[in-house]
Amino acid sequence: MSKKRKDVIIVPWDYTESSEVALMHAIQLAKEVNNHIMLSRFLESPGLFAGKSKKEKIIAEEKEKLKVVGERILKEYNMNPFVHVELGLSFKNFYGLVKDANANLIVIGGTYTINSKSTLKPNKMITRLKGLDIPFIVAQEKPAHAYYKEIVVPLDHDKNYKETLNWVVYLSKYYNCNINIIKPFLYDEYKKKDMASNIYFTKRTLDKKNIIYGIKTAKKNKAFQDEVLKFAENIDADLIVMMVKKYKKFISIKPDYKERIPIMVVNRNSKIIKYGSFR
Repeated sequence: MSKKRKDVIIVPWDYTESSEVALMHAIQLAKEVNNHIMLSRFLESPGLFAGKSKKEKIIAEEKEKLKVVGERILKEYNMNPFVHVELGLSFKNFYGLVKDANANLIVIGGTYTINSKSTLKPNKMITRLKGLDIPFIVAQEKPAHAYYKEIVVPLDHDKNYKETLNWVVYLSKYYNCNINIIKPFLYDEYKKKDMASNIYFTKRTLDKKNIIYGIKTAKKNKAFQDEVLKFAENIDADLIVMMVKKYKKFISIKPDYKERIPIMVVNRNSKIIKYGSFR
């Protein structure tokens, strides 16, 4: 019987400090779950009329540059990454990479540079790759601790929140971390009703899994996003987990978010059950 291949954590690489930060988080996670790392470089396509030989040359030259980076990573972190080069950054080619590499997570830094004139922020990359069935972790600063211990989960009345909770359960089970839930102060009676349903579901799920958690209500008349960040800072949290729709709203309010706490962005169709590393 063939041995099951390891899952892969993808790090979009652009040789910047931002991608180096993402790499540090990816390596920390990979060592915890016994995963591989893949450095993925996405370059601007040379154009519709560029010949096959020219494209192959561009890819080959870039792979050689990535191999040098890989050798440095092996010396520094005792981990030998895979390398991958793609011409163009689209959902189609990224989806193919995720599938072929058996990837279970993407870790990205504060920006990603395709060329000297094109730099993507995480929200733009996530929008471009909307629909992938694995989550992103957006990391702005180096890991503050040796492993993830405290996770903050903003809870609201949205029925899709349950999909976020699925990932929270898997993360907690694997890392044995504490779950810190914060919910907004609500006035609307209909929203309160939906919130009560989510709280009940959350408690029932986490109690059944013997997961340590706490639930805190944000202060009234305070912006919920500010309360989430303040709470996360106060408990020295390692990660904030939210759905992609909530992340886009969060970023629209906090466009220059540069806190040290990384955010896990969960796509709505994330299929946890397929990822052996989180079982």
